[in-house]
This record gives sequence, C-alpha cells and structure tokens, in this order.
Amino acid sequence: MVDENKNNLNKIIKIVGLLVLAALIVYGAIYLKQRISKPVEGSISEEQLVGDINKEVIGSEAQGINLQEEILALNIQYPDAVSWLMIPGTSIDMPIFKSTNNDRYLRHDRDNVKTKWGETFMDYRNDINNMDNMSHFIIYGHNTEVDSHFTPTLNYKNEKFLNDHKVIEMATLKGNYKWEIFSVYVTDTDFFYIDTVFEDKNDYGNFLSTIKGKSMFDTKVSIDSNDTILTLSTCEYSRPNGRFVVHAKLVK
Repeated sequence: MVDENKNNLNKIIKIVGLLVLAALIVYGAIYLKQRISKPVEGSISEEQLVGDINKEVIGSEAQGINLQEEILALNIQYPDAVSWLMIPGTSIDMPIFKSTNNDRYLRHDRDNVKTKWGETFMDYRNDINNMDNMSHFIIYGHNTEVDSHFTPTLNYKNEKFLNDHKVIEMATLKGNYKWEIFSVYVTDTDFFYIDTVFEDKNDYGNFLSTIKGKSMFDTKVSIDSNDTILTLSTCEYSRPNGRFVVHAKLVK
C-alpha cells in the first residue's frame, strides 16, 4: 500500500511538473512573439502619416523642374535664400534661408514679418559653398502638426515610408544635389547632433557612427568620414525639448 501511494505521488509530481513546463513554454512563446512584433519605440503606423500618403514619388528632374533655377530666381529678390529643398512624394518643396544667426527666420518670414512658423532655414554656421568632406549641413523647420513646413519629416518614423522616400534633393546657387537618408530618430536637445566643427576625420567618423547608431531602423546605407552629410531637424512633442532628426549623405 505504501509503495502504491508512493507511485501515485510520483505520478502526480511528474504531471504537475509537465504542466508547469508546458505553461513556461507557452508563456515564453507569447513573450518572444511580443518582443519580435513590438514596433520600434516612437514608430508610427501608416494611418498616422501626415499628408497624402498616396502621392507619387517623382523627382524634380522627372517633373521637368530645375531646383537650382528656382533658388537662383528667388535669390535675386531675397539674398538670404540660399538653397531649395525637396523630398519627392511629400509636401516638402521649399526655399531655405540663411542669416548670420539662427534667430532671424525662427519667428519671422522672408519679409521680416513676425509669424509663428517663420521660414525653414539653414544653420548660420554652414558654408553653403563648401561641399567638401566633413561638411555637415543642418536645416531647421517647424513642426506645425499639419502637412506643412517640416511636419512631414515625422513620417520617417514609419519604416515603409522611409524605404519609399529615401532620397532628398537640395539645390544651391551652384548646383543640384541628391542625398540618401541613413539615419532617423527621436531625441532631445541634450544630444548635440548639430555639431559642425570636427578636429579631424577620426573625430568626424566617431560623430557619424554615433548618429547612425541612433537610427530607429537599419537603413543599410553605409557612411564614413569621406561623406558630406545633411541633417533635417524639427520639434517632436512626445517628450520635453524633443526633436526628430533625419540624416542623409551626399550621393550626387
């Protein structure tokens, strides 16, 4: 009788053990699935995209538009108009202004009229005529929370949108240039992503590695200290002093 009770107890222990093991396997599978399917922090769905998401992605050349001619014409009336920025497939198709400081166009338009959204402008430290290595061009635009200024750049929180809109066009008074996006991310003003002066190529290379490493997605775009880069910066309201940043490298 004792042996029989002992055998029954062993059977019960084995059954309980198997049930616990099965429960752990199921829990582990569910946890792993959630981890794999969990979206990147800050990413957005297609339903959250700003503007016409079905807008055809057609570059300026295919449209018969010469962005350099656009900025040359505007520069005659407004000498601070130094560049024209276009992201095919979005509403971003606008002149870029540059002053001797970063305050002039923050809350004033090209006619110096005070306005909430100002103009889209380039960092005053940039030399628009220097496309040499270690050049870092930075353009600032407001997040109006509607399809204007730099709000559409927040669509790059969606990986499909990023893959479909990887090319940025920027013209200066001297020529037309194309850039390929290599990093997008949410940050705040504590992270200094707007450095424009580097001691040497090693310092510049470390900076590039840092900003590429912060990307929300693996863009599979290589970057090194021989590249010239462009940064688009706008406000991001999910955190205090938040910023959304898009980095691209010169390819043509």
